[in-house]
Parts: sequence; structure tokens; C-alpha cells
Amino acid sequence: MAASQHIMRAVPARERIQPGYLFAFLTSAPAQAMIRQQTYGSVVQHIEPHHLADLPVPLPEAPQQRRIHELVDSAARARTEARRMLDEASSYFDSLVSHLQTRHEHEFAIGIVSAHSLNRRLDAFHHVGWASEGLDKSGERVDSLAEVISTSRVPRIYATRGIPFLSGIDVFRSRPTVRVRLARHITESFNAYVRTGELAVQASGQRYGLMGQVAFVGRRLDGWAASHDLFRIRPAKQADAARIFAYARSEVGRRAMLRHSYGTSIPHVNVAGVAGLRVPELPAELQARAEGALQLREQADADEELAIREVEAWLG
Repeated sequence: MAASQHIMRAVPARERIQPGYLFAFLTSAPAQAMIRQQTYGSVVQHIEPHHLADLPVPLPEAPQQRRIHELVDSAARARTEARRMLDEASSYFDSLVSHLQTRHEHEFAIGIVSAHSLNRRLDAFHHVGWASEGLDKSGERVDSLAEVISTSRVPRIYATRGIPFLSGIDVFRSRPTVRVRLARHITESFNAYVRTGELAVQASGQRYGLMGQVAFVGRRLDGWAASHDLFRIRPAKQADAARIFAYARSEVGRRAMLRHSYGTSIPHVNVAGVAGLRVPELPAELQARAEGALQLREQADADEELAIREVEAWLG
């Protein structure tokens, strides 16, 4: 993959340090504190390569360093395999439709729509072109497989000892860190908690961005607080979570999700649109792969966290 000028690469000298250990150290709380001390800038903070190069890196004994590296390497391999397995399941949904002709959501399209099919929507985007291509009316509705939950606008009242707050950006990171904490009484009164096994849907943004994207909530995020802009899909069974997630990652699933978006400056999707999506059934083998992928992701999170905690414990 190509990287922009805003990404720095640290290339480990393998004869002296294991790559996995270097990752775990740089991710640890002490290293992050030292890195933040080097940042500069008032509006957009920056850090330069020489700041990272000057960072002291303590080295444990070789066996401990190798163990930490193996945990991080195992996590990376598990995430790679999980992505491959989910891609296979998502590709199945794409294979159910004929060739998709339009490539972009803003591409020009013309079509004829019956007045009986308007469904109280007068915008062409909903009916013709990119969003309507590959629309499959077979399968079960999301709300027959899961509960779709939204909250009213959650007041941003922060507290030092509050509940970790999950934003629409944090939920898509492989390792979200706590930036702010929401007051506990606000979280409880608005029922803003997210739970393990749920799917989180970004409800606003841009059609070419995160809006309509779906993230799996693992054990790492259990009990965090979410804003009103993160809808939660709470499946009755873990198998349904894997099936819905694989569908939402597919091209036809994303188009079906965004078909229900509305708004000009900042488009939104709504609960009714998410609940009404129809998810075809997966063949048994692909269903098992999708479920296995989510388990691999959980294992990867656990291995990575264990490696970082071991580094922090060694550093004291």
C-alpha cells in the first residue's frame, strides 16, 4: 500500500530488536507519553521522524522480547486471516447480483419509477443508478434478525472517572484509546452503552466516507458509551451478527445501506432504513467462516493487549 507524507515508518533493525516488541513498546502508555511530549502545533499537531528516532527504547532479555513479538505477530496474522474469511463471505453476496454498471455514487443515471414504488422518496438517488443496482428483495429483514437501537442526542458532559466515549471514528480503529469519558449518569439515562457482539453503524457523514459503514463491537469496547450518531444492531444470535456484518461489508450491502441516506450537506441514514435491509442467507461453509473471522478478531485483540500489558509491566 502507498502512504501519505503524514505517515512515518519505523523499520526495525531485526538483528537488535524484534518488530513485534517495538510495536508493543511504542503503543505502551509510557512510550505514548514520551511521543506526545515531542508534538508541536496549535491547531493540527505534528511530530517529525527525528523525534521518534531519538526515543529511548529499553530492551528486555531475548526470550521475553521474542514472546512479546510472537503475541503481536499472532495478532497480525489472525487479523489478516479474519479479513480474508470475511471477504469470502462478502463476495458471496456480491455474486448474487448481475454486473454493477455504475462505479460511483454520484455517477449520472436515468430511470423510470412507478408512482407506486416511490415509498415517500422523491430523490432519484434512492431509485435509480448506483444505490439501486443490485438491490435484492430476497432474504430476511435486519429487524427480524436483530434489534436496531438509536438514542436521542447525548449531551457531551464529560467526567474524569466517567465511561469511555466511543466516537464514529474510534469504532473503526483496530485499537481505540480513551480520549474522553462521558458522565456515568448521562450514559445510563440515555442507555448509550455498547455491548460485545453488537454492530455499530455510522449514521451520518458523507456517502464516500464512513457514513453507513458497519463495525463489529468486540470485548475490548464492551461497556463504552456511544453517541446518537452510532446506531447499534443487537443480534439475537452471534451467527446473525456474522451474517449481517459480512453483508454490510459487501458492495451490494453498502449500496443498499446508502440507498436510504438523505440530506445534502451532511447526509444521514435512519433506523428504519437499516432495519429494513434484507440480508440473504449465507451457505453453511461461508457462515462458519464469517463466525470464525469474528472469533479470530477477538483473539487478535486479546493477544495484542496482552503483549502491550506485558511491556508496561516490565517497564514498571
